[in-house]
Amino acid sequence: MRIARPTALLGVCLLGLAGCNEVINRASAEYLKYSLREVCGEDDPACIAAVDAQFDDCHDKSRGEWNAYMNSSLTDQDVLLEAYSLKIYACIVDENGEPWFVYDPS
Repeated sequence: MRIARPTALLGVCLLGLAGCNEVINRASAEYLKYSLREVCGEDDPACIAAVDAQFDDCHDKSRGEWNAYMNSSLTDQDVLLEAYSLKIYACIVDENGEPWFVYDPS
């Protein structure tokens, strides 16, 4: 398993250098989805189910913010990531329509 991570990272870097932005964008989104599932924790299957069921649609709705972030300069990244995070975190909701996550940059 230790070999897979460096190999995967090298593959992602090479794809980025080759200009495959869509692959990089999708891999980054999948990593974010995985991270949100980790925030839910193993003891909260309802949260995990909400992430699994809603993430892709929420990400699609936030595509403009995501693309702006992915194509931004270093000086604009923080503001653009915050805009994306606020939108996607508010989009993944429980059965009562309340967001599962709150964006807190601190």
